[in-house]
Formats: sequence, C-alpha cells, structure tokens
Amino acid sequence: MTHRKSLLAVLATATLASAGIGHAQEKPPVKIGFVTELTGAWSFFGTSCVAGLKMAEKTLNPPGKRKIEFVIADDQTSPAQAVAASRSLDVQDKVLALSGPTSSDTGLAVYGYAEQNKVPFVVPVAAFPQLTKPGTRYTFRLEPDAVGWGYAISKFVEKQKPGGKIAMIYSDYALMRAITAGIKYQAPRSGLKIVADIAFPQGSNDATVQAAQILAATPDFVMVSGAGGFDNTITNQLLDLGIKPEQIIHPFGITTQVMNWGKRSVGSYYGTFFDSNLDSLTPEGKTFVEEFTAQYDRPPSYGENFCYVTANVIREVIDANPEAADDREKFRDAMSALKTKEKTSGIPIEFDKNGARMEYMYFLQMKEVTAKTYKAKQAFYIEWDPEVIPVYTLVK
Repeated sequence: MTHRKSLLAVLATATLASAGIGHAQEKPPVKIGFVTELTGAWSFFGTSCVAGLKMAEKTLNPPGKRKIEFVIADDQTSPAQAVAASRSLDVQDKVLALSGPTSSDTGLAVYGYAEQNKVPFVVPVAAFPQLTKPGTRYTFRLEPDAVGWGYAISKFVEKQKPGGKIAMIYSDYALMRAITAGIKYQAPRSGLKIVADIAFPQGSNDATVQAAQILAATPDFVMVSGAGGFDNTITNQLLDLGIKPEQIIHPFGITTQVMNWGKRSVGSYYGTFFDSNLDSLTPEGKTFVEEFTAQYDRPPSYGENFCYVTANVIREVIDANPEAADDREKFRDAMSALKTKEKTSGIPIEFDKNGARMEYMYFLQMKEVTAKTYKAKQAFYIEWDPEVIPVYTLVK
C-alpha cells in the first residue's frame, strides 16, 4: 500500500510539473498596432477598414496557433495624432508591427515613425507613392500607389474616347495630389487634353462656382475626388448643372461612397481593387462578401478587403516564420520574401525592394443603387509595373 501511495504521489507531481511547463510555454499574443481613422474627415474609410479587420479576426486564431491581437487606436485623421498613437503602441504596448492607416496623410506620418524606429509597417489602404519610396525598408503597402491610379484613369479615358478632354476637381489631400499627378503625366502621352484642374483646400464644403467652371470647359470626362461628404457634394453639384453621370469618373469607390452618390449617379464610373460585383472573386472572396453583407447590411469593397487581407497576410507570415512573431527584423525579412495571393481575389502579393506591389485597377460602371446595395459592371481592367511612370519623382 505504501509503495502504491508513493507511486501515485510521483505521478501527481509529474502531472503538475507537466501542466506547469505547458503553462510556462504558452506564449503571449502577437500584438499588431492598428492606427486608423475612426473620427475626422477620413473616418468613412477607417471605420470600413476596421469592419474588414473584424471579419478576418473571426477565423484568424484557430486552436494551436499563436494568437494575433490587433490593438486599435484612433488617429482622428490627424498626422500628429497618428505619430502619437504609433509611439504609444510601440513603447507602451510593445507591438510587433504597425498597420491601419487609410489616409495617405496619416499613413505618411506613421511611415516616418516606423522607418526611423525600425518598426515593420504593413499598410492596408493608403496609396501615396512616398510610402514606398526608394530606400524604404520597414514599410509594405498592399494597395497600388495613387500616381498609378492617375495613369490608369488616363488609359481608361483613352480607351473610352481617344483624343478626349478631361477635367479634374478634387480636395487637396496627399492622395488626390498623387492621383492628379499621374493624370497630368499620362494624359498628354495618351493623346488627352486636360481642360480644368481645380483643387479645394481641406475642409471645403461647397463647389458651386467651381462646378460651373467645369461645365464651361466642356470636358468629355470629369475626375471627381472630394474628401468624405464633400465628394458627394461635388458630384451632385456637377449633376445639377447638367454634367451627365456617364462623364463622371471617381478614382476610387467604396460601398458607402457609391451608395451616397445615389441613383442620380447611375451610369458614372469608379475605380477599385475589389468589389462585390466582380466575377473574378475566389470562393473565399464570395464567402467574405456574403458574411460581411449579412453582418453589416451592405456589401464590402476594396477598403474592407485590403484590411481583411492584411490580417491574413500577417497570419501567413507568422505561421511560415514562427521566429518572426518575436523579432521585428525577422518579421521584416519575412514580409520582404513573401510570395502569395489575396485569398479573396487571387491577385498576387509580392513586394519589390521598396515594399510596393504590382499595380492593377478595375473600373466599374454603376448600374443600380438601392437602399442597401448596388450593382455595377466591369468596364475596364489594367495591370502595370510600378515603375511604368516615375511615381517617386512626380510627387514629394
């Protein structure tokens, strides 16, 4: 009996020791700082991005894998606040990497902090070219650069009306400056004439006079890109004066924007990188659309998709390189070597030496808008090398 009790005691001790070892070996979550626009002029994009991130989090941490935790901070669409949030996430929260900005202005602020302090920065939705300028080491951008969007718009107009006239009316943000720089570079090379170039100071809310100037220039197409609700204001004031929907091109369109343009804009065009109306979505992409629509009562678009994809890219990198979960330099190296595809669209993800990826863009034409959804048809698709135009010298 004494021998049996001694054996049981040994087994119990071994079991407790084993449990203690298992508990000790359980590693803390991998923290990713997510600095984005929850308030301010760009909140329409930041909140959409977080919605896509939340969809990814549902399946991001299966049993047996190191947990990834996103720590979300509001940058208030303010570059200064974006830097303050980045510093706090770095110093206080000890995050492995930063992500989240959808505004190029706040994205550039985070970029400066990340590059200076050697913090990996995975940009889901911010397109200013200088985010991946030559010499960049710690930043990786999933969205094609915005100068390239201007190139794509020019190629689209060239196809629609060779020798056509294009007008530009936009808010003076980094993103819009980059888009228009691309148009100004490529339009004459595509045989197009720019007949108006109107920029509004940040915070503008009326375009009555400027819309009349656009009409007087008799353009074939008008590139419209206002910030936040001002985008809808410009669009409607142009329509009020007689500009036809088929003449309007928005360089980008996310669901909330498209639905805010409303039925009056049916026939107009918008650029995108992912849309629920595309036929080329993967099975996971279609599931993403269905589940997102069921939860948020509207379909997702490219903003939500890029943030969904960003979370999955980070998961893939850490799964393939477990040591990168605790080492910023190894995480940076793993991102540099990444060769994969977007699970939702099948489009390749591979970064060049500066952290940029292959350029591509869809243009869709609005066909129907209802209270909770919209229909659009693909009108144009284009791919190009990031350096087909001098993106890093056209804007600073």
